Amino acid sequence: MANLIDAFFFTILVAGFGLGLAYLAMAFFPATVADTRGRRAEAVYENIFLGAAGIIIALLMWVALVF
Repeated sequence: MANLIDAFFFTILVAGFGLGLAYLAMAFFPATVADTRGRRAEAVYENIFLGAAGIIIALLMWVALVF
């Protein structure tokens, strides 16, 4: 049963890290052109926030696996 929980934590770790990196890449290399500068800035901040959240979730899952 402990291995099943570790596998679950590892799955969340990989998914969170992958999504975090993807959102950070989208923040620095936007694929869409927004109508106004405000919407562009809003999209960049949203992507940075979601990228940081994904990385933090991955780090929390790493801590859960180690300890």
